[in-house]
Amino acid sequence: MSEITRGATATGRMLGPAIARCGWSVWEWLARPLHYRAVHHLHVAAETHDRDRLRTFVAPTVSVVVDSGHGGPSGIRVVQGFEDASIVLEHGFTRTADVLVDERSVNNQAGLIITRAGAPIASVAVDFTGRFITMIWIRLEPAGLRHWNSV
Repeated sequence: MSEITRGATATGRMLGPAIARCGWSVWEWLARPLHYRAVHHLHVAAETHDRDRLRTFVAPTVSVVVDSGHGGPSGIRVVQGFEDASIVLEHGFTRTADVLVDERSVNNQAGLIITRAGAPIASVAVDFTGRFITMIWIRLEPAGLRHWNSV
């Protein structure tokens, strides 16, 4: 085998992961509007308690992780399955006079910020597998959000 052949193979092995990362970044960029739209539908369906609509874009095995923000494993609760998750979401997004659910980026992806009287009380990050929402992360604790950028 010549040096040129070995060099091309080594270069190909080094470029493979870089091309895969680039491809994944391009896919995330292309899918971004779809994810923001899905988070909007999640917000509206949970707020209106429309489980049939919620079922169309939330995976049956969805997990909702609620972190109280107090540290330690005792402050984290995990709910799995559509039925239990929909109850948590409907309760959390129920409209009241002083609570506002705002669709914004959370950790540079589609998400929600819940505020009470203008102060953030929770952030909601949403993970996708394909077109389905498979994981919802809810972080409570205003102290953890005190450095939130207002846009």
